[in-house]
Amino acid sequence: MLAEIIGIIGVSLCMLTAFIYFLKLIQAWMLHRTLRDAIKRDSPLASGLVDKIDRSDQGQGQRLGGDDRNGLVLIAIGLALLGFSLVVNEVEWLRYGIGASLFPLLVGFALRGRHFWLRKVLERDLAVGS
Repeated sequence: MLAEIIGIIGVSLCMLTAFIYFLKLIQAWMLHRTLRDAIKRDSPLASGLVDKIDRSDQGQGQRLGGDDRNGLVLIAIGLALLGFSLVVNEVEWLRYGIGASLFPLLVGFALRGRHFWLRKVLERDLAVGS
């Protein structure tokens, strides 16, 4: 029964993630279609749309906040799983809870560490460049 619930939750999360990426794909498709129409009509809005695409491409690689937030969420999920298994107070649930909480905790701490490391590297590069 527990394995079925975990499987259903996993499949549901995968479907939610796929749906979010599908919506991002539709958004990009609509933006590119609008850009194509603006270029065909020689519209002055075309340069603004191209700038919008450039900003979104640069924002994804330069953004440090994404790793930080994802890391915090994963750490919170791991701590919630650990807390739940402690509240239930059964040996088998405790073992499963600790095992289940290790993955999000380790990945969350790795993302937080990566975020702080990148921030220090960028600060050092800015200090050397100035």
